[in-house]
Amino acid sequence: MKNAKILFPVCGRTARLPEHLVQQTLRAARPYGAADEADVERNLWCHLQFHDDGDHFALVLDLAGVDTGAVWARWADGKPVAALDVRPDCSFVDPESHEACCEFAFHTGAHTHQLTDTPVEFSVPAKASVS
Repeated sequence: MKNAKILFPVCGRTARLPEHLVQQTLRAARPYGAADEADVERNLWCHLQFHDDGDHFALVLDLAGVDTGAVWARWADGKPVAALDVRPDCSFVDPESHEACCEFAFHTGAHTHQLTDTPVEFSVPAKASVS
């Protein structure tokens, strides 16, 4: 029996991309070729390994061409999407499956082939009852 592969949970925190950042995404994509507004992801979820601190990152748009990277949204817990970054792709390729990592270069946490597909479920803690 082959050793079981250990997978880490993906963060999965969600956010909505505001319309002004949709337009900023399209402007950022222009040097790489025409981008269609329909290709801009608006319903965002953090692609990184589950983390308790730091910014969340979600893929907004893959840029056309080879070695061009992608547009990523960045936000903090409880805050709206604050910024867009054009980041190069992670260059890691799994030596066993030959699967390329779909994150950005120098991301924190595990590579995509090491993550579960199911995000961590976040819940609001129940208030303690006082008797």
